[in-house]
Amino acid sequence: MEQPLQSFAGNGSALAHTRYRIEDRSYLSLIKKEIAKEAETLGFSSQSIGRLDIIVTELASNLLKHGQRKRELLWKPILHNKEAGIEIIALDTGPGISNMGLAMQDGYSSSGTAGEGLGAIKRLSDTFDIYSQPGAGTAVLSRLYAREIPLWFDQTFMLAAVSVAKPGEKLCGDGYYLDYKPEEQLFRLLVLDGLGHGPEAHKASQAAIEAYAALYQKNQALLLGQIHAEIKKTRGAVGMALQFSFEEKLLRYCGVGNISGRLLGPEGAKTLMSYNGIIGHIISSRINEQELSWERGRLLVLHSDGINSRWDLSKYQQIQKHDPALIAACLYRDHSRGTDDVTVIVSKYPGIDGGKGTKADR
Repeated sequence: MEQPLQSFAGNGSALAHTRYRIEDRSYLSLIKKEIAKEAETLGFSSQSIGRLDIIVTELASNLLKHGQRKRELLWKPILHNKEAGIEIIALDTGPGISNMGLAMQDGYSSSGTAGEGLGAIKRLSDTFDIYSQPGAGTAVLSRLYAREIPLWFDQTFMLAAVSVAKPGEKLCGDGYYLDYKPEEQLFRLLVLDGLGHGPEAHKASQAAIEAYAALYQKNQALLLGQIHAEIKKTRGAVGMALQFSFEEKLLRYCGVGNISGRLLGPEGAKTLMSYNGIIGHIISSRINEQELSWERGRLLVLHSDGINSRWDLSKYQQIQKHDPALIAACLYRDHSRGTDDVTVIVSKYPGIDGGKGTKADR
């Protein structure tokens, strides 16, 4: 059973997911207690914690009943539009759901649990999404907020990530920082992978995030150069810094090391290229900022080398219509190497017309 992962520094930085492999019901009570404890600190009422308890029970029961080789439960605290909550993702590589309409009927449960299946999870969640492919498995997303959210509350997540430590490690050496303020036409993002894994990798990525949060530099190559100078006392990291121009619809970026990125659209994929080097150790003085056109309908996918690079999103039919957290989770489930920290970030078009003005710092 994986232990809780620590948060990274900075207001816009991310909490990694806590991961549990669901092999039997032995740890289910402990998992629910851990989530309930975090929910209580976030201001959840006892009634809302009870809803979380049922959601976790139902998700775990579905994994045990239908999942096969890879049955995992991921969860983390979130902050979305200034509202605190809990995000839970259930993943399996089972047979998938052949009749989604029947499976989603309230009262339908193949496992005989009290909550009565996926219909209950949807009813109890503030945000619910599910993606399933026959023969490939199912991914279920549930979010619940501490306070009762008003009708006008925008639950849309423009950007989401799955970030998980290497099996056996308590700290994740990957990290990212998002600064998204559409009302100010601001979207900037830093993705990092501390060299190696464990506490020292975590320190390196955290130091880079702290430096990034204190800096503002329009040129992304110069920005990485400044971070490089700030983290020389660490073991170093690879990373990519990105900034989107709302007016020009251009994504400007610079990468050093093996952070991979693709901008996917109807006409195909464009690869975000990186320079060789290690931030904090050695980078070329000739690195330059690069740019790509980013328009509505294109999807940005970034990931550390904990994911193999042979993934093909076109094999996941209609997945781009789903929450970006589910897209990231499916890539993690199917392409994680299992030997390193993993971070997958998926972002839909961040412009006002595509991102709906949603602030998504987590």
